[in-house]
Amino acid sequence: MQLHKLQKGKFALYIAAFFGLCIIFLVCIWGNFGRVIMDAVIRCLFCLICIYLCNGLIQVMGGDIAVKINEITVCVSTILGISGVAGLYILQLFFTMNI
Repeated sequence: MQLHKLQKGKFALYIAAFFGLCIIFLVCIWGNFGRVIMDAVIRCLFCLICIYLCNGLIQVMGGDIAVKINEITVCVSTILGISGVAGLYILQLFFTMNI
């Protein structure tokens, strides 16, 4: 099996990306950077569970406010935590008010 010059370049790029990701993974495991990443992931998951439960609770109580879970809510909840979730609900309330 012979590879063309362009295919060799792509193959080399994929191998370099794989080794780069392996090095980043090892640094995350053994360095302080890994702790920061894990804290952010745990905060994100906790806040998304809170959003899911609050949406269900509001719906059961007859409310019509729901914060949708998408990329923006994931970023806000990861960076700001539970105060970001509260901010999302306040903004949703503000944008759904009929004045």
